[in-house]
Amino acid sequence: MALLLVAALAACGPGRRGSDPPLGATGRQTAHGLPELRNPFAGDAAASAAGAQIYAQRACVTCHGNKLTGAMCPSLVNQRWVYGDDDTTLFFLLRDGSVALRGHGYTRSGQEPQVGDMAGFGRLLDDRELWQLVSFVRAQQLRAD
Repeated sequence: MALLLVAALAACGPGRRGSDPPLGATGRQTAHGLPELRNPFAGDAAASAAGAQIYAQRACVTCHGNKLTGAMCPSLVNQRWVYGDDDTTLFFLLRDGSVALRGHGYTRSGQEPQVGDMAGFGRLLDDRELWQLVSFVRAQQLRAD
């Protein structure tokens, strides 16, 4: 019985807490029906450093490149964002992927030449790690400006 419980909890993934709102929820909803979020680690150098490690260890570097300038996926350091650059959009794009975002009414801006979909990483990363990735990307974007 205990083994079944462990298997069921493992299937939920590290970032899933049932119906709990994601880390950083403001208590409001967006026009897309998602919880509005703010990065609780915004401007935190340690969170950005942790995000850099996650970026290097996961498929991020393979698709977006070593310097985040794009490869088979869009650049993360230019001023063009395919779905938007607010915290809520970036978090849910990382967690659930681009197909899920479009399911909430987001539309692709078409400003980037890469047209493939982004997979969601919510089964592999918890909310804290997702926000660390957002912190890292934002820090790199500021350096590129």
